[in-house]
Amino acid sequence: MRFPLALVALCLALPFAARAARAAAAGPVVIVVMDGLRPDSVVEADMPNLTRLARAGTFFSNHHPVYPSTTEVNGTALATGARPGHSGVVANVEYRPELDPLFPLAMEDEWAAWAGDRTARWIAGPTLPLILRAQGFRTGIAGTKGVAMLWDRGWENRSVDSPTVYGGATIPGAFKDRLVASLGPIPIVPDRRYFVNARQDRWTTESLTKVIWAGNLPSLSVLWLSEPDYSQHGTGPGSPQSRAALKSSDDNLGLLLAALDASGQRDRTNVMVVSDHGFSTIVQTVDVLADISQQGIPVGGGFLQKPDPGTVVAVTLGGLVNFYVIGRDRALTERLVRFLQTTAYAGVLFTREKNPGTFGLTDAGMEGPEGPDVVMAMRWSADVPGPGLPPGLVINSSTSYGPRQGMHGSLSRYDMNNTLIAAGPAFRTGFRSETPSANSDVAPTVLRVLGLPMAAAMDGRVLEEALVGGAAPKVETETMQATATVGGRTWRQYLKVSRVDGRTYYLEGNAGPPPVP
Repeated sequence: MRFPLALVALCLALPFAARAARAAAAGPVVIVVMDGLRPDSVVEADMPNLTRLARAGTFFSNHHPVYPSTTEVNGTALATGARPGHSGVVANVEYRPELDPLFPLAMEDEWAAWAGDRTARWIAGPTLPLILRAQGFRTGIAGTKGVAMLWDRGWENRSVDSPTVYGGATIPGAFKDRLVASLGPIPIVPDRRYFVNARQDRWTTESLTKVIWAGNLPSLSVLWLSEPDYSQHGTGPGSPQSRAALKSSDDNLGLLLAALDASGQRDRTNVMVVSDHGFSTIVQTVDVLADISQQGIPVGGGFLQKPDPGTVVAVTLGGLVNFYVIGRDRALTERLVRFLQTTAYAGVLFTREKNPGTFGLTDAGMEGPEGPDVVMAMRWSADVPGPGLPPGLVINSSTSYGPRQGMHGSLSRYDMNNTLIAAGPAFRTGFRSETPSANSDVAPTVLRVLGLPMAAAMDGRVLEEALVGGAAPKVETETMQATATVGGRTWRQYLKVSRVDGRTYYLEGNAGPPPVP
């Protein structure tokens, strides 16, 4: 990664010795990401370790992902403290024609990240590990999923003692020898949609606790678990498999806490457990591209030759679809938007030019040159999929999954409410925070806990209300609405947001009028 270290240094105004002393006194920070964990899943029966941790620290009941509510977007927000329009990562899969004019690229793809850093910055700002290592601190990142690579793939100030582990691969490559010698290679597992990915998550946990933590703990450690995301995608939230996945993640948290106890570091370590997004149950899957094509709109998800101006590249992402209009053809964009406003599956529409009945990309925090021209969040409801299952149904745009399986990415209140629990000497004990917070607030808060100032590139805020001696800030909530007349009918959509200290938190949005409070 080619971040200018001078810029990072300018963001950190305290003298180096003072920063080092304060960070050492603060003790290490450990972030555990339980991918896709809904906050209403944190119950004693399934997650006793996390429930106890929540009682010992702060439970953020009004916590949210940045939008879109997908993994790579929120993995980047957690790592950088920046919203998608500033980090440059606006979706799990994006159309980047300067790198591949034929097919969209996965943002966690190694080649895409390598190539992107040579034409522009794949991620537009410094991540937490980069900031800390520039100040001489050790870091350790371990993830079962490739998103861990987005946290820290750079070479600056890198050593084998500050590694990144992602999906069994490592940076630097030499660290893999040490890892395999201790644990063997990452296990090969069956289709992870239909089996709890316990073995790989256990291997990743041990790569952190037994290998990276051999010796002194790094100042920052990150453990990214794949569950309950994989199981919820495969079998839906609340299913027996998904509940077993909750236990698997909770067991790995127990292993991590036991390792801290064994090292004598537990009392001085701040542990933050967070998820990247919430989850909903699929009620229906729609082939959006086929539907649009029937209207005579030239649209595709991949091409044999570079698409011409007047063509739409559509990237279906489950709970949302991103549309890239080649040549930024305004008339074609308006035609596409008008059609989507007649469908039964469009939830909220955002447009670069803010067409009638839509919100702007800025309203979603997705502005920027890499962003699409039209974003469609899929429609959802608060209905319950079945007895004993958690509420939240969504229409799905990805043909890889079907009814009764799980999905996210929409503006459903169940996708947009995720988990954050923090415990340790810096955080209030037995506290339930009702103040809105978001994944972009995690990085600034980590820097405060370590005694470092917030980097200038960060959009989030320090979660003062949860820190010892902190006070809750003022909260304002607003419901935005947009309407348009299409084919003699009225299209209406809403977006409910809260604002704290100038930061916007996305609560929910959908087609139709907002629900009565």
